[in-house]
Amino acid sequence: MDDEKNENWRDEVPESERLGDSSRISDSHWEDLVNQIAEPSALMGDMPVEEVRERLEEEEGWEPGPAEPIGWRTASPTLMLSVVATFGAVLLLVLGAIFFRPLPGWFLLIGIAVGLGGAVGLFFHLPTNRSPDEDNGASV
Repeated sequence: MDDEKNENWRDEVPESERLGDSSRISDSHWEDLVNQIAEPSALMGDMPVEEVRERLEEEEGWEPGPAEPIGWRTASPTLMLSVVATFGAVLLLVLGAIFFRPLPGWFLLIGIAVGLGGAVGLFFHLPTNRSPDEDNGASV
């Protein structure tokens, strides 16, 4: 009885969900697709950077542009002062709370003022408009 139910399951599949011969692909076509997936997609993926640059220069006349300087040395001095003031004030308040019992009122007042001043400086360094080349505002 169970064998009859197991063999007739194909008759119970709705017509819209049945696969016809037109939607099947040949075994050779399937093997070609699998082989394409197995091949590396990048032609020069395993090449060192220097070799890639040399090939691009030879074949396409490509010249690398000058690298943009990055890091804290190129940042504006007020931005760096704001960062140092914000994190330095937090660090000094934590160290003061650990090592100085009771914490002097003037130390607490100066620490909070410097930390808030640095945070306000960081707030004013936020970008005010979007650049036209960025789509959704997210950037890395």
